[in-house]
Amino acid sequence: MNTHEFFNAALNSSTIAEIEQALEIFEQTNPSVNWIPVGRENNRGTIEVSADPGRSLVERLTNGIDAVLEAEHEIHSGIPDCRSPKDAAIAWLGVPEAGLSELPPARRRDLSKRVSVVLSLGETRESRTIEIHDAGIGLSPEEMPRTILSLNESNKLQKHYLAGTYGQGGSSTFAVSRYTLIASRKLDRSDVGFTIVRFLDLPPEQFKTGHYVYLTLSGQVLSTIIPVSALSYGTLVRHFGYDLTNYSSPLGPNSVYGLLNQVLFDPIMPVWLDNRVHGYRRVIKGSRSALNGAVDEGDEGRGPTLSHSVHMFHVSLGEFGRIGVEYWVLESPSQANKRPSAAFVNPARPIILSLNGQNHGELPQSLIKKDAEYPYLALRLICHIDCNSLTPTAKRQLFVSNREEARGGAVYSLIENEIVRILRSDDELVRLNNEARDQTTRERDDEAVAQMRREVARLLRSHGLDIAEPVGAEQRSNGGTEHPTTPHPPRPPRPTVPIVLREPPTYIRLLWDESAPVTFYPEQRRYLRIETDANSIYHDPANPNLSRINIAVTRPDILSVRGSTPLLGGRMRAIFEAPSNSDIGQSGSIRVELTRTGLPALADERAFIVVERPPATPADRRITLPAFDIRPVEPASDTWATLGWPDQIDEIASSAVMEEDRLVVYYSTAFPKYASQLRDFERRNASTSSSFTRRYEIWLVTHSLLLHRDQAEGARVSGDEEEARERKERCRMATVAVLFARREVQFQDTQED
Repeated sequence: MNTHEFFNAALNSSTIAEIEQALEIFEQTNPSVNWIPVGRENNRGTIEVSADPGRSLVERLTNGIDAVLEAEHEIHSGIPDCRSPKDAAIAWLGVPEAGLSELPPARRRDLSKRVSVVLSLGETRESRTIEIHDAGIGLSPEEMPRTILSLNESNKLQKHYLAGTYGQGGSSTFAVSRYTLIASRKLDRSDVGFTIVRFLDLPPEQFKTGHYVYLTLSGQVLSTIIPVSALSYGTLVRHFGYDLTNYSSPLGPNSVYGLLNQVLFDPIMPVWLDNRVHGYRRVIKGSRSALNGAVDEGDEGRGPTLSHSVHMFHVSLGEFGRIGVEYWVLESPSQANKRPSAAFVNPARPIILSLNGQNHGELPQSLIKKDAEYPYLALRLICHIDCNSLTPTAKRQLFVSNREEARGGAVYSLIENEIVRILRSDDELVRLNNEARDQTTRERDDEAVAQMRREVARLLRSHGLDIAEPVGAEQRSNGGTEHPTTPHPPRPPRPTVPIVLREPPTYIRLLWDESAPVTFYPEQRRYLRIETDANSIYHDPANPNLSRINIAVTRPDILSVRGSTPLLGGRMRAIFEAPSNSDIGQSGSIRVELTRTGLPALADERAFIVVERPPATPADRRITLPAFDIRPVEPASDTWATLGWPDQIDEIASSAVMEEDRLVVYYSTAFPKYASQLRDFERRNASTSSSFTRRYEIWLVTHSLLLHRDQAEGARVSGDEEEARERKERCRMATVAVLFARREVQFQDTQED
């Protein structure tokens, strides 16, 4: 078998058996065949750096997108000088600045064909055949060893219009494939370079491990001449035996389709998916485009129904640059769709950090549920943080090289805090959360609640805890440490009726009490609300110099304007920050001004002053009980879906959320230990079963209060870890609560006898 025949055999192979047969014949008839390590001899650690086969697949697609941009760079002679992949897509591919959702569906489909992924049956779902083909610049046989077959080369380091940096990402696919065929034809070249990559075990008596190698003939990448009709310009990478165990569904979060849309959250160009396993073909445009209403052939419906959304705006992070922020609130969940955000993101981590359109990290749901205090929106709220405008230093601190997660640290904490402030300052989110909460509220008998409070207090005192009064005051630590009193600002009132917009507008106002200055302590950031009857076209936060609403301060040396949100429905928010070196007592004024064509400008102004940071207050050694409520939840109820509880009834016993100053404890009526014991009591005596449930509730509330106190005092852990730990803890406690409640009821029955 000569080189040309081998290439045709490899190109026509679709299973491991077929490629192995072609390899065996070729090696037997060509004694000069040799296998060379990919990049370097000790390459296993670098290639196997990725933990997720799905993420590795996306890296291959990112390489394909880079190849298309490289071709466009050559076609356009590098003009204009694009400093990011997004700029390149806008200049050379005609993608609108607002993103792919603004492209007509036909144009999205045509553009997607330049990078395609084909999923074929292969052997099993653990051993699929996947092909990625780009119509990009391609590679010559001579270039392949130092590019696509290299590791950590710096061939993209100075090319700002490309997403890649170190030339490593796509190589992680070798780790989840048995064999990989790589073939490439460079623009204006007639020859095709190609090779096969596989893992080679080495003799264990000499080597600690094997390594990844590629096929050569006389030390060179193989090459042949074939018609362009057989293989067009660009690069083809076909993986045999690709492990897609975790992405075996046809659609949804556990599918290749869902994976690509979630990880390519806001791609600079669309990608074409040909799923031959499940028999469909679709445009991959990213979850962001879908959330913004883009619909392509094969998509279901007309896009998601939104309860609320805020378009992209930018917030300064000082020396670290700035971030873009946008978010969407999906309609209320139903039993048919308990986790509406799952169609677009991982519901447990719905805050997406993107760089060059790719999902580079996700923040946990707990930021929405607990920090921002929107527990009823946790499964509906999706937030996107565009990190392209961070400084290079900030990006290095935030992102790891495999693009699978964000790194904790100063920048990560700044972003977390900023997102919480942004969400908490949105009146509409407050209204929607309250609305969802009201739908799950159940009236309780006042005397029954009072009795339960007394029982809970008795149990806590029996554990040696000193319960302070008045009941319902803010909880304090029972230790001797001090905690700074820097609570969140009071929740704003529920928004009133919608603002009637007028042209020309007639007013603009800052929502702050005119009788008192706006206070800032050093390093404090505030989101001040602004209302006007002006249409949204009057303000563009992305281009403040073109906006007709101007936000300014008289003393920029002691108070900075850090950005603003879009103007929607007559409401917006301006962001201010006092630097760390602000002197106490310094003051000035904040002014917002709206210009109107041919008419006087509209304006409003408030004084501000720098005050001392709130002092640390010695912690009260006593526990103060917050007001509480307890509510049973049936698996078929809307509340179960709203709370985001799992379908497996043995995995959830209860959960608790703070609603303003009230701790609300929800418990599952289907938790096996409780349900089984309740049925047993119901068969005997109705009053006994009621007593059992009441005592079970008392134990659950007691545990929730103790857990709430410990969480407030303890060191913070990651949201995912905290949620998993709490669920297990509550299941264990529910089991204990059943035992104690049963014994108490049985003891009571014995005493009455």
